[in-house]
Amino acid sequence: MAVESSSGIRNDVLLPDAVREYISEHKLEKVVTSALNCVIQHMPEDPYARLAEELSKSSISAPRYVALRPDTSVPRKLLQFYVVVATRGVNIRIQKLSLGHVLCPAHGDAGVQGRDEEKLVSAVQDYFARSFQDVYVDDFLSLHEKCIGMAAHCLGTAEEHLELAASLALTNQLLDAGAAAMNLGSLDFLQHALSKSVPDFVSPPLRSPSDLSNWQGRWPHFAVPLLQGGGPSALTPTSLRCCVALSPMALAEAADGQLSFGWLARLFEVLKGAKAEVIKSLQADKATAALVVDGNSYALPGGLVPTLQLAQKALESALASDSSKVHGLLIVNAEEAWREEEGVYEVETGKQKTLEELVDFYAELAEDGWLTTFVNPFREADVQAGAELLRARRPEIKLVQDYGLDVPEPVEELAFSCAWHLAQTLPSALRQYAEQATTWQEVADGFGCCVYLDAQALESMPAILEALLACAGVQVIYMPEEIADDLIKQVSHRQDEVLHRIHAAERNV
Repeated sequence: MAVESSSGIRNDVLLPDAVREYISEHKLEKVVTSALNCVIQHMPEDPYARLAEELSKSSISAPRYVALRPDTSVPRKLLQFYVVVATRGVNIRIQKLSLGHVLCPAHGDAGVQGRDEEKLVSAVQDYFARSFQDVYVDDFLSLHEKCIGMAAHCLGTAEEHLELAASLALTNQLLDAGAAAMNLGSLDFLQHALSKSVPDFVSPPLRSPSDLSNWQGRWPHFAVPLLQGGGPSALTPTSLRCCVALSPMALAEAADGQLSFGWLARLFEVLKGAKAEVIKSLQADKATAALVVDGNSYALPGGLVPTLQLAQKALESALASDSSKVHGLLIVNAEEAWREEEGVYEVETGKQKTLEELVDFYAELAEDGWLTTFVNPFREADVQAGAELLRARRPEIKLVQDYGLDVPEPVEELAFSCAWHLAQTLPSALRQYAEQATTWQEVADGFGCCVYLDAQALESMPAILEALLACAGVQVIYMPEEIADDLIKQVSHRQDEVLHRIHAAERNV
């Protein structure tokens, strides 16, 4: 009696077990036989090309980068290229990118300029072929390392600012090229790329109206400082910040629970309005008018309690609502409040507290549930003991330690999470998250729940918000400085594109 072959190949029992299992797992016998039958049925002029085409239909790999081809329809000084990718055995020009603004120097002599431009075109193509050829487009997290040395190769100089500018220009545009090659939006593409490294730390899909419903409780809050310590305030740490944090869903509550186009621009308007409300309130009273200095608002004489109350009231006034989708964030930076000789903390001027008394004070501040997050609430020597005591009193609050860019590896169980300061390019930032998220989740309260996002990062990495939305651990996006209106408009437009894709998907169902 014939023994049924597990792989479909006669006498496969003679094959090593690993080979037989590999053939069976990938259905190689079935796929190859089907492709051969198709070639025999149609008898094309080039059977091998048709065979390659048929076999490529079973490929599950992402497209691969092949080369850059010059765009001859524009001046060479623009250094504009078509990105060519290989997908299912076919090379396709998928997207244009331009590097002239960072790599092409200006020359007064037209002849010199022309020769230099030709050399640059060839240098860029050569560098791309050496560094990116056969790299899968979804290996996005590795692209920063592949850009290292690009300016040196193309320009003959290794100046740090030129290397960074070239890396940013190339990786930002390869994000768009990779997404186009896989027919995905930027957010979908970044979620997919991140899932290759840390699938458990990627946010859920955001492609359909039902996904929007699933996201209602997980949108990160956007936070800004409203009042600060130091100066004429009653708070001693000069870097202390009393912040408000606003979820996009707070805006949706006024629109039948639906996020509308322009939501990000509207969110920034509300946060700016809250700052204006604080200044208005302080300047309305002669006793507090001097607390507004050069557009900055300083904490009230009564200390943290009335200061936090003012911040809450200002946000509610700007939002015209007392939504549950808003909360407070307190960046203490308690090292500045530590008094070494006395062995106590002095967050509020003249009110010295032991560690235990400071814990009690924080627990009282968070009693009504509005203040949910503390950053650097204790000096580093006390952070574990203080965090354990405070979490015992208020288990619902988030305690964050900010180590800057030099994040240590946690070596023991920790009762707090780690803040995230973004690396300088999009791939390196996501690589940073992928490397830290698992480690900090295993022995601590996670990495990146609070991420620092400044205007420079927004400007240099247009898709940074999509990247942060792709990271499941991000709960608060803290913006320490004012964001220019034109930059807000740009990033708001990108978020509207996400909504456009969602509504387009709904129409195509």
